[in-house]
Amino acid sequence: MPTPLRTVGQILLAGTAAFAITAVGQGLWGVMVMANVKLTPALPWAALVMPLVLLALVLFLTGRGWPKMGAAARRALVPSAPIPARAWFWSLTAGGVGVLGLAALWTVMASLVRVPPNALPDIHGIPALTLGAILLVSIIAAPVTEEIAFRGYAMSLLRRDFSPIAALAISSVLFAAAHLTQGLSAPKLLIYLLVGLGLGLIALRTRSLLPAMVAHAFGDLIFFTQVWPHDAGRRLISQGGADHWFFANIAILVVSTPLCILAFRQLIRLTASPPRAHSRTWTAAAPVAA
Repeated sequence: MPTPLRTVGQILLAGTAAFAITAVGQGLWGVMVMANVKLTPALPWAALVMPLVLLALVLFLTGRGWPKMGAAARRALVPSAPIPARAWFWSLTAGGVGVLGLAALWTVMASLVRVPPNALPDIHGIPALTLGAILLVSIIAAPVTEEIAFRGYAMSLLRRDFSPIAALAISSVLFAAAHLTQGLSAPKLLIYLLVGLGLGLIALRTRSLLPAMVAHAFGDLIFFTQVWPHDAGRRLISQGGADHWFFANIAILVVSTPLCILAFRQLIRLTASPPRAHSRTWTAAAPVAA
């Protein structure tokens, strides 16, 4: 039985690994975007350089690149089991419907209490080509980096000492904490916690990060284009009453919540039980049911 000191140490190790990966993947990309938009907006050089950086980072983290030392240990921290078509379908259905519900929940909460807007680059006067290229890379870089960081490294390290459900919960808290850089806001932290739980459950049941990455990318696309740009000017109900968009998002939330629960239930029924808590690799576990 793990000692309290080992338990705390494992949580710190998981958090440190996840935060470090996110800092490299997301932090570097954020700096590059700001520099690109401010200094040379006509040339989307950041969107050309970042895929190369991302490829090198993924190859290293998945144990498929240089150096060979420790490659097997790194590879074991990134689940990559084959996924049958039905598992893909229910994973993406649960993730997609969940994204729509969370976008609606964010909008509803931001209409009730003031939510600090996320730091987004000033896009006024930026050519469409540059904007499109940056958006495309953004909805790839964040899902790949954060899924490997939190649903890969963090959750795999935690599962050495915790049950799958406990590892899921702790890694989701770490995921939410990593987004404190976007401001201390209870509504924001709740959304990110729910995102972590949903994506983590998909990774647990499929034993792969790929469906979670796709769902994450769809979520970033929706939030980058439909939610976050409106936060700064969003009117509170207390300032002018509820408009039709508020009630529309209430309706989306009411409809999407049971559909999302149903999709996750189908995914859980379809897939085999998660591997044991102390398993050091996910790919060695029993395959997902076909």
